Amino acid sequence: MNRRDLLVSVGAGAGWLIAGAALGGCRARPREPASKAAVDPPPVLESWLERWLAAFNDPDLGVYKRFVETLAPTVRPYVDDDLAVREITGGFELLSSQVTGPQEITAWVKDHAWDRRSKVVLTASGPDKLDDIAFAGAPAEGTIQRLDQASALAAVKTKLGEAARAGRFNGAVLIARGEQVLFSAGHGSANDERALPVTTSTRFCIGSMGKVFTAVAIMQLVEQGRLGLSDPLARHLPDYANRSLAERVTVEQLLTHTGGTGDIFGPQYDANAGALETTADLVRFYGAREPLFEPGSRWGYSNYGFVLLGAILERVTGKPYEAVFHERIFGPAGMPATSQAFASSRATAMPYTGAGATGRKALAPYEGLPAGGGYSTVEDLQAFVVALRRGALVSAATLAAMTAPRVVAGTSHWGLGLAVRTRNGETYYGHGGSAPGVNGDLAIYRDYATVVLCNRGHPAALTAAEFIGARLPVG
Repeated sequence: MNRRDLLVSVGAGAGWLIAGAALGGCRARPREPASKAAVDPPPVLESWLERWLAAFNDPDLGVYKRFVETLAPTVRPYVDDDLAVREITGGFELLSSQVTGPQEITAWVKDHAWDRRSKVVLTASGPDKLDDIAFAGAPAEGTIQRLDQASALAAVKTKLGEAARAGRFNGAVLIARGEQVLFSAGHGSANDERALPVTTSTRFCIGSMGKVFTAVAIMQLVEQGRLGLSDPLARHLPDYANRSLAERVTVEQLLTHTGGTGDIFGPQYDANAGALETTADLVRFYGAREPLFEPGSRWGYSNYGFVLLGAILERVTGKPYEAVFHERIFGPAGMPATSQAFASSRATAMPYTGAGATGRKALAPYEGLPAGGGYSTVEDLQAFVVALRRGALVSAATLAAMTAPRVVAGTSHWGLGLAVRTRNGETYYGHGGSAPGVNGDLAIYRDYATVVLCNRGHPAALTAAEFIGARLPVG
């Protein structure tokens, strides 16, 4: 996932191999060091915001490309991601703005095509250069009128159809109440080359949504007394390279992203990716490094923390973590289409980036890790929700512990491996996932559950998930 996805992972679910939060086992967009050059007072920043918004909203996508190439060259590698956001959102309406630093202005915006609110942070080095453009989640102002069930489902069907025809939605959606599926639909292309349409059985990369499987498997071992939440990492990985860290960070801190264990993506990963294919590879490669902060002192989304949880799973069970998933989760829940591998022989969606018919580009498929990046369908994820609620995977008491807010993270809370958030005043738990060409959202409300999977990047699934979640009736 790029850096703007890492920012929104708090509000939409986070990263996988990194969101909002993923924010989905996706790689973070590196932030360029801010220039030391003096910046004029706020009027210059306000001018930058006006110029950027005009370019971003221009119907000619080439205008924004030229803006970035000329005035924000450090953002050039991510221009396709920005254009995808432009296409999905339909552009932005400016709600308000505020100078948030000597070189920084933050704008709160609303999608033209959806109800979603978000914010954009521009960092300038003067009147002739933008150093950075970052997108982040933001809580919606005010409320959206909730509908009765039939009206909400009709509104969703209409909206998704309109968005698909406009090129703003490419994916699958499922809405359930309890164990009853009320609505499901697929829109767009899963694989352009094979002319494969999206259906509710299409397999998508789910990004960091896969972290929920790692969390459930860990909590199953806790229930069995084979693990303790207060266990230090060193108890289960006694050969861990940084012994001091291993003695301080606990299983609970890894689950709640408070261990300070950081990410796995970045220049080091890119330079050694061919040798970093397994959990053991990653632990050997990153095991000696120091934490980003003292374990337990604060929250910081960590893909590597879930890699470590996967390593604990393997050490305690004596089996590869994938086998643990199949034996303890996918099999009991009835999830035959879910796995860590891409599986080109099956109806699996390719990830795409870019915007417009001529700008759409296929990316190389991802492979899963304990931090996410595996593959599933909306149907399988509904089966997971049913099994979770029935107590077929963990006990009701354990699920309650997993979904109890423990740690504040921006406008969200985290439980044990699950995010706890609100939409239009209604609390839900679940997880999101995001990477280039990947966006997903799993939300489990009191009565309803919604699953949205897309083979486009953020916020392709989030826009639809928020539209749905804001309209379903409460209670």
